[in-house]
Amino acid sequence: MRDRDVLSVPSVLLAACIAGMIAYSACAGPASGPDGASRGGPPLVLIPNLDDDNGDGLPDASAAPLAAGADDDVLQVRVVPDKKLPRGATVRVEIAEPWASFARAFVLTASPDGPRFAPLPAVIGPAEAGRKGVVIGLEAADFASPDRPPAVEARVAFSAADGRPLGEKTILCSVAPFLLSSCLDPAEEVQVVRTKGTEQFVKNLAPLVEAAGAGLGIVEGASIPEHDVWMQDAVEIGTATDGERVMRVALHGNRGRELDAVVAKRLLGRDFGVVRKGGFRGREAQWIDWYGNLEVSPPVTANGRAFEHGRFYAGTQAERAMHPEVVAFLEAQGAQGPVLWLDTSWLVIGHVDETVSWVPSKVGTPFRMMVPSPRLAVEILRRAERSAPGGVLNRGARLEGDRPGEFERPVADVLKDGELMAAQELVQGKIDAVRRTLQEGLGVADADVVEIPVLFSSSGRWFPGRYFSETVNMVNGLLLGTTYIVPDPRGPLVDGVDVLLQAVKDRLEPLGCRVVPLDCFDPYHRGGGEIHCGTNATRLRAEKQPL
Repeated sequence: MRDRDVLSVPSVLLAACIAGMIAYSACAGPASGPDGASRGGPPLVLIPNLDDDNGDGLPDASAAPLAAGADDDVLQVRVVPDKKLPRGATVRVEIAEPWASFARAFVLTASPDGPRFAPLPAVIGPAEAGRKGVVIGLEAADFASPDRPPAVEARVAFSAADGRPLGEKTILCSVAPFLLSSCLDPAEEVQVVRTKGTEQFVKNLAPLVEAAGAGLGIVEGASIPEHDVWMQDAVEIGTATDGERVMRVALHGNRGRELDAVVAKRLLGRDFGVVRKGGFRGREAQWIDWYGNLEVSPPVTANGRAFEHGRFYAGTQAERAMHPEVVAFLEAQGAQGPVLWLDTSWLVIGHVDETVSWVPSKVGTPFRMMVPSPRLAVEILRRAERSAPGGVLNRGARLEGDRPGEFERPVADVLKDGELMAAQELVQGKIDAVRRTLQEGLGVADADVVEIPVLFSSSGRWFPGRYFSETVNMVNGLLLGTTYIVPDPRGPLVDGVDVLLQAVKDRLEPLGCRVVPLDCFDPYHRGGGEIHCGTNATRLRAEKQPL
């Protein structure tokens, strides 16, 4: 239970807005506690009470307050009056706009069953009267928004039994920001959808997750369509912290699909909240609002600005972009914005996790940025064909019920395909443009970019001018600590070695990354995604301190 003293001065004015958070110090007189001793204190930070501590399936902020001690998301602040309160005195708390409808206050009172939160106004009982003052419970029901900055002001007023004013005090708090988690943050749990089509993938994934020290969260149910296996797109999982404790928070998806609600319901629990911004925008926003199209970088410095918690980025498709309410919400947190827009209009699905990912590095800069490279893929395939003619792409790949090798394609035919080779040049130009945007917006040096071999193909008449990955997109993997679970490329063999997979190992293993291949051809690759698209992760940010 968090208990903070408001100092016995005429007014407690705690100030200084820093990057959307509030840093506090006593500005109106000496800092002292009830005993008169000198006292400083940590910032007064509210974590929005969006979790479900009592297991009733509802966020705690939407229900009656729990018993004192049962909900550590209610900030307890001791308000010390300037003089002893008389018997029968009352206390009121008014929360100033714009938070009046998005925050609540209570008074902690004695009862036969122990301390409890009571609604306000309240008569101050004998146990609460006197020089020790009263304990006010403060609770936020949401995060900051474009029209609601994080600073919360609560005015505490004392009155005599006859209504005569006895004094006022002001409590200033800040609402903790919602912070997106980077893939470099340690994973606590990996979530995946189990259907008939993903059963083998889940079975193969389980020991890899266990070896990384994380749990495996399996989502399944009759209400989930067989084809909706895109866990990454259903929710975006982040955190909120007061510097001492952390709440995991899921940003509810806006896809209009059952999986989104199922996942959100599963995650909601003690110290795990759910928040939703925006809503389903229909087919005109097809795929663009899915959360594979929303990611965050590791901590970076760009153009003289430090993004201590990383910077978030999202893809645009022509005139369409990620839901503006979601973007506005994230930027209003004041910690990871502004959004860095990437052109993904040349991709069929158009998600940023198709174009960039991150791995840690023990050499130099503590991370590397991975981007796909058709140019490198063509170069590797040409070398392979010269060394060992007769190799194939998608080696042994098949869908359930198909013959082994149904999707194999001779490397020689691929290299002779003029239309396909021309597509690689075009797509490479698109990727180079995305790379430049990323490097400029995130301050990433050329030496910190790792190219990963991926071939792309035209979608033809279905999505004119758009492309999908012909080979498995190895940028779209799952990072667990220093283990990178890479989609098995099923590339051509030279001396028994998969040349596409080996190219990734050659680039990542010297950085301290262990590269582990995992087959995801069916149903993920054939459905337009890979391992990252099919999984999600609850990650605990490496640093807990608010800005």
